[in-house]
Amino acid sequence: MGATRILLNGTDWEMKGFIGLDWLSRRVHMLDNQDTRGWKQATVPGSVHYDLWQNGEIPDPYFGQNSLLMEWVPERTWVYRKTFRMNPVERDHRVFLHFEGIDYSAQLFLNGKDLGVHEGVFVPIHVDVTDELYYGEDNYLAIIIMPAPDEQPQVGRTSLVHTHKSRMTYWWDFCPRMIHVGVWDQVYLEVTGPLQLTDVWVNPTYDVKADRARIAVRAEVAGHVPHVAKVQVKMSYQGEVVWQSIESFSSSPQTRSIDLSTELSQPALWWPNGYGEPALYDVEVTLYAGSVQSDVRNVSIGIRDIQLIPNEGVDESARPYTFVVNGVKVYIQGWNWCPMDVLYGVERPNKLNHLLNLVKNANVNLLRVWGGGLIEKEAFYRWCDSHGIMVWQEWIQSSSGVENKPSDLPEFIDMMVDQAQRIVPRRRNHPSLVLWCGGNELQDLNGIPLSDDEPVLGALRDVVRTLDPTRQWLPTSPTGPRFMNSLDNIRECPEGLHDVHGPWEHQGLTAQYTLYNQGTSLFHSEFGVEGIANRRTIDRTIAKQDQWPANRDNPVFDHRGSWWINEPFVQACFGSIGDLRQLTFASQFLQAEGLRYALESNRRRAFRNSGSIPWQFNESYPNAFCTAAVDYFGVPKPAYYAVARAYRPIQISAKFASQVLAEYDRFEADVWLTNSTGSATEPCRVEVRVVGVDGHCYGSEAYDVLVDGRYVQQLRSLRMPMSEILADVFFLDLAVIANDSTTLATNRYVFSKTTTLAPLQALRDTTLAVQRVEDGLHAYCVRVENTGETAALMVVLDHQLPLGTDQFVRFQDNAFHLLPGETRVVAMDKDVGLDGLNIRVEAWNVNALSVQLEPSLATAPRGGSYVSSR
Repeated sequence: MGATRILLNGTDWEMKGFIGLDWLSRRVHMLDNQDTRGWKQATVPGSVHYDLWQNGEIPDPYFGQNSLLMEWVPERTWVYRKTFRMNPVERDHRVFLHFEGIDYSAQLFLNGKDLGVHEGVFVPIHVDVTDELYYGEDNYLAIIIMPAPDEQPQVGRTSLVHTHKSRMTYWWDFCPRMIHVGVWDQVYLEVTGPLQLTDVWVNPTYDVKADRARIAVRAEVAGHVPHVAKVQVKMSYQGEVVWQSIESFSSSPQTRSIDLSTELSQPALWWPNGYGEPALYDVEVTLYAGSVQSDVRNVSIGIRDIQLIPNEGVDESARPYTFVVNGVKVYIQGWNWCPMDVLYGVERPNKLNHLLNLVKNANVNLLRVWGGGLIEKEAFYRWCDSHGIMVWQEWIQSSSGVENKPSDLPEFIDMMVDQAQRIVPRRRNHPSLVLWCGGNELQDLNGIPLSDDEPVLGALRDVVRTLDPTRQWLPTSPTGPRFMNSLDNIRECPEGLHDVHGPWEHQGLTAQYTLYNQGTSLFHSEFGVEGIANRRTIDRTIAKQDQWPANRDNPVFDHRGSWWINEPFVQACFGSIGDLRQLTFASQFLQAEGLRYALESNRRRAFRNSGSIPWQFNESYPNAFCTAAVDYFGVPKPAYYAVARAYRPIQISAKFASQVLAEYDRFEADVWLTNSTGSATEPCRVEVRVVGVDGHCYGSEAYDVLVDGRYVQQLRSLRMPMSEILADVFFLDLAVIANDSTTLATNRYVFSKTTTLAPLQALRDTTLAVQRVEDGLHAYCVRVENTGETAALMVVLDHQLPLGTDQFVRFQDNAFHLLPGETRVVAMDKDVGLDGLNIRVEAWNVNALSVQLEPSLATAPRGGSYVSSR
């Protein structure tokens, strides 16, 4: 027989909390225990907090300040137990009990037999339980989860961290103190023959010049039978077998390695998102004991070559930061990924699929899995494999504010090495994994990013080089030598900004543009702009009476993202804001504008600068203010769409000095074209317009340009007197139009002629008409038309599915400005049926209206609920 997996996951577990060793005195680990009171239904995989919440033992941890009421949870001992039965036909086989992840330490019992003590979130436990199982009667499994280790929160000392566990849940700027404990990954039994495959590593290496790949397969075999055994490898692509081989060997009591290899000419290659298809090969490795199939493993692999080469025009002291995939330079269009949930053990497959689809739809090609969070579950990497999302995986080490240097105690380094040796083999088959990094923002006492000379980082590097030698390695992020992207650092040492972080806040209506116009970084692996949450998220998580004032004087807001509350800054930028609706539009507008300009500026410097990874894509907890572009419930903020536009394959952008122009006599903007497609087009028409909010054109230019194969082209500069622009608010519109009238790229910027953005708040009301249409490709689209006489600022579409239901809708565009008479058709991706769904549409100067997605198309009337003004 081959391996059979018997899942022990599910909702048929029980859980109960204990203090100290009370669980031992009550003998709850024994099958014949008499402890029957107080047990609650539990789910595995899962999280203790979640099970308590579902049983009504604690309040909703995502609402108000409720998280303060559950800080006691990780101080208890938690016992999870279940019974199960084995089929008697499996009596003569080997059976292994697998725990893919327990957070953090646990003692394990099966039928009263002590299976041992385990520590480590990210390392699995595999125990031979062949001789411990009962057949035809109940087996009793008990997991004793010990109290969580006492670790450092965000502000503390990294040298005092002695475990390899998510730091985020100990309290972070975007996460309250909800220290995670639980059985957070799969639990199952594996039934095999007398021989077992303990590991399968399929290592493809690709020669770009020869267009040829070598496929090396290493199978680790354990077990013993007194005759010849064999390993069979079968490799397929799209259902067709491309290689098959068998290797015979004599079994032995010790684990041994069996190596097989082949070469493929002109293989199908794995490409990152936007550069080609991420081709995957299926490899089946079957182990035979004599003529009997004893075990089998299935692995998906991608054939690709990934190198880092020096950036353009840099000195030899700089590390190489330019990614070259299969011989092609790839500008990194990234995002920083955080755990989907502070209660990360709870399985949320629909949410994972939704979030990663948002990543792909935004033209992202790399996710940095941040070193304060997780080494993610298997499903995350499989999705990235299938969709061409490269993964930069950090070891779970992070800065601590007061002191950011990891422990150099030998026992800590030994623990990290031991865990790395077990973690790396679990992830190295994934083609999406392109880089291991030692951790987040690890620095010496002078704030200089650490190198591999730091003992634990050098030790981790050596493990990666030994066990996963084709992967790239960085000791930390940023790698420096200067940590911070700041004007002071640029002025003092412009050549010293290699890989940098920061800033994470909007710098100001002029300063934001000054900083990024003067940028010199080679790589920008973390930075961001803060903004308020979506209004529906605030309504879902904060009581009405606690929603104003939306500042740090409000204890509920202070609890939910205090670091990122930018209400005073927003007030200064816009003048007096007296309600939550206006504050939401204003704060989210600043976040979107600030973030997109940073990305456009970095991209204009390719390949002197070779990549941007903004902070942060998603959030693990529903904050009131946060740097996230997608909120906890999976609903994008305007910043998400701004980044997606900045990452478009062909993009036209403008470089300018400020968003407020009272001090300027002339309006000046340099126009740039970026092209990540690698291909040229026929001559195109570039159109540049300065337009008022009433649609009046104050000035325009048009000229031909060849969109060639270069990544960056500087086009013409626009210069016009400010006196010719008669409106306090105006737009700079850019477009690239092909000869066949196809629009290849557009962009739109908003400016104020005054010292602030207050005129945006004062815009006259306008009207929108909304209806459902089809565009020939998508069955569900919404057509929005500005039927008024003033521009509609920040038109936002939102589905009205209840938040937190694991049902999601993705709009392909959103949060855009519409001039009078303009229309926009927005298509939707769906994970659920959309018939009958209400779509809510509003703008800064248009009150909310809605359209229902009826099963059949009908022209929406220009009146009633479809037309609205503020």
